[in-house]
This record gives sequence, C-alpha cells and structure tokens, in this order.
Amino acid sequence: MEFEDSKKLYNELFNRLNDGLSYYAILLLLVTGIRFEELVGLTRPDFDFKRNTIDINKVWGYNHKMKEGFGPTKTPQAVRRISVDPKVMIEFKKLFMVMPDNVHRLVFFSPSSKYKVLSNNAVNKTLRKVLDDLGIKKITCHGLRHTHASALIYKKISIVYICER
Repeated sequence: MEFEDSKKLYNELFNRLNDGLSYYAILLLLVTGIRFEELVGLTRPDFDFKRNTIDINKVWGYNHKMKEGFGPTKTPQAVRRISVDPKVMIEFKKLFMVMPDNVHRLVFFSPSSKYKVLSNNAVNKTLRKVLDDLGIKKITCHGLRHTHASALIYKKISIVYICER
C-alpha cells in the first residue's frame, strides 16, 4: 500500500472504531506490523499505557492448523516490546474501560468464534470494506505487515530497528 493511502486508512479507522473490534485489529496491525497470531494473542497486561508499548510474547491458535490457545511466538527473536503511537494507545485504553474482560484476558476475544478470537477472515472482510470505501487497492491483514515496514522505510527509519520490530 502506498504511504499516502496508509495515512488515509489510519485516519479513517479512528472514525470507525465504534463499528466493531475488527477496526481496532486493523489499526493495530497497521501501526505495529505484528503477525495476526500475535495480534489475537494480545492480552490486557501486554499493554503499557504509561510507556505506550505493547509486549509481543505469545500467539493464539486461531485456526485448525495451530495449537489451541496460547503458544510461543514464531521464533524466540519475535518476543519483543513495540512502541505504539500514543493516539492509538489512548483508543485501546478507552476500549478496555468499556469492554468486558474474559477468562484469558484476550483483547480480541470473540465468544461466538470457534477459536474464541476474531477470525482472520472476518478482519480481512472488514479491511476489504474500508479499503473499498476509500478507493484504495485491496490488501490482506498480512499485507498490513508489509505496509508497516514500507512506511518505516519511507520515514528513513533504520533497517536494523525495522527488523527488530
């Protein structure tokens, strides 16, 4: 996705946060570049609102090919702490104040889902809709990972930092 389109998507997502949890998921994928299984593995304690960081230290099995529940990250190097835009963190802090907690403390909990979290398919469907509404070429949730890395390169961020992120 082009940098200008990613900024347009970023701004529009804030307008749609009240429309469902998938919009929060898309926003976080866009601004962090994390993998989908890391996203759905996020729990409330992973968010540090004082430092504006999120700890990535586990994944959640969201399909039949994965171990059910929590599991380790793809590689040991994938355990990391990510700085997050304060504007995004404020929205998650507000979300946590109104969203009921759950037994696993999952952020992207979906009680009606077989795997108890938002599905990749549902988030991709929401992403397609918002991109279509904005007239932006369609990409997937995984494509947001590449978009994030490209945006950091565009901003002339160190390649070493990008790899660690």
